Amino acid sequence: MRIFTYSISIARPREAVFDFFLDLEQAARWRKFVRTMQPLTPGAIHAGSRIHTTWDLSDGEYVRDLEVLACDRPILWRHTVDEVDYHTIVEYRFEPEASGTRVTMRCDVKPVGVYGWLGLPLLRMWRDEIYRDQLPQLKRALEE
Repeated sequence: MRIFTYSISIARPREAVFDFFLDLEQAARWRKFVRTMQPLTPGAIHAGSRIHTTWDLSDGEYVRDLEVLACDRPILWRHTVDEVDYHTIVEYRFEPEASGTRVTMRCDVKPVGVYGWLGLPLLRMWRDEIYRDQLPQLKRALEE
């Protein structure tokens, strides 16, 4: 089930946008609530890599690991998150435009079990809160 799709144009070349996106030390600059993102898998990030994330939320620290499903520079990034009640896939596509790069982000969720289905309306609101401003923040960080 598609939770959202967001898209934005960034006045930078696709390779530059993708490289900045992949620089996990920059994550807190544009990913809302993210404090840190650290690779758990040695070497360059690739499909199969695991990344440890720490978020600062109003009710405290939130820790999750994500698994990279696709890392195809400079075109595609896809990951899943280790959640109990949902199978979530977040995808970013990087398409060239005359003015730079079109970044499109989408989130698909499949509820797992009764709690997943019951919590789906709240999840939609929560995910929108987290991700709604992410691409505009990425744009600002890259175009500063």
